[in-house]
Amino acid sequence: MVLASSIIGMIYHISNSYADYLKVELKKREIPIEGKHVGLFMVLFTNNSLEFKEIAHRWRKSKSTLCDILHKYSEQGLVEKISCTLDKRHLYIKLTEEGLKYARDFDEIASEFLQKITSGLSKDQKRELKMILMDMKGNLKKDS
Repeated sequence: MVLASSIIGMIYHISNSYADYLKVELKKREIPIEGKHVGLFMVLFTNNSLEFKEIAHRWRKSKSTLCDILHKYSEQGLVEKISCTLDKRHLYIKLTEEGLKYARDFDEIASEFLQKITSGLSKDQKRELKMILMDMKGNLKKDS
């Protein structure tokens, strides 16, 4: 169907445009985090602290991949690993103050990009777009 390909193509184009925008902003702001790892900081920014396996699930990364990424940012002092006092098998991750600073930068970058791509829309259109996207995301959860 032409319409389906067109819609998915637009979503793909916007996603790629954001990745390009993010790459430029990371370099400009001298942020020492890879663009492909920004999702980790955004997941932690919106949740304060999460269990390791929950981060892997929400960010859709394998546990081994997540372990490597967390090790890197733990060494840089951007994330902190906290063992559960009741059960050592549970590991919690949270942003350090420095990591939180970068997460705020990412939120600002995302806000700037969103403003750029929705600049011609009314408040009602923006609200409707958000609702449609939330519904679409919800439909994906039903299939998981």
